[in-house]
Amino acid sequence: MKVLAKLALVVAILVSTYYAILRVAEHKADALAGGGAFQLDRSHPEDDEAFTALLGQLRRWGQADLADSLRSLQEEGRLFVAPRLAGGRSAIYVDSLGLVRRVYVRLDELVARKLPFPDLDAPDDAQRTFTRIRLAGTLFHELQHYGGLEDEAATYDRETAWYGRLRDTVLPGLEGERARWFEWAVDSALESAEAAREKAEGVLPR
Repeated sequence: MKVLAKLALVVAILVSTYYAILRVAEHKADALAGGGAFQLDRSHPEDDEAFTALLGQLRRWGQADLADSLRSLQEEGRLFVAPRLAGGRSAIYVDSLGLVRRVYVRLDELVARKLPFPDLDAPDDAQRTFTRIRLAGTLFHELQHYGGLEDEAATYDRETAWYGRLRDTVLPGLEGERARWFEWAVDSALESAEAAREKAEGVLPR
């Protein structure tokens, strides 16, 4: 009985220690995302609705695999909203102490209330399409990290290739102004990704 009691005490200490470390890892992950983050689920209807709308748009664009991957990430409880994500980033993947692996998406990117280029002579719908494409591409990028790809240059290569596939899939079904502005939205998202790559390469160790 004494042996069992000692064993139970050891197990209790180990479990307590694990959850203490887990809480530290969760706190560190949220801090890296700017603080105040929360899980993207049905308890936040507006955010969940915006996310579902994004997935629906991806499916209409023929990007069902990406939509399914993002939905799975949400269902696993690993997709979070970051109201204060800094650095001009739309999303970020965080691995904290090997215990907490999450993708954080910036709140004002998910629920886009403002046009990205208010002074640009581009239709509102085209600007909103750019916002969706850029957010989807960024989430695709972070999913590559989530899947184990660490090299940033290789990850940007995959992201830019995704924009190309999107263009090749959607453009043949569009005509006239719709085709023109969709191509503009994809090209603008691609330029944004290339600028982000240059910025990242400027701070990465060589």
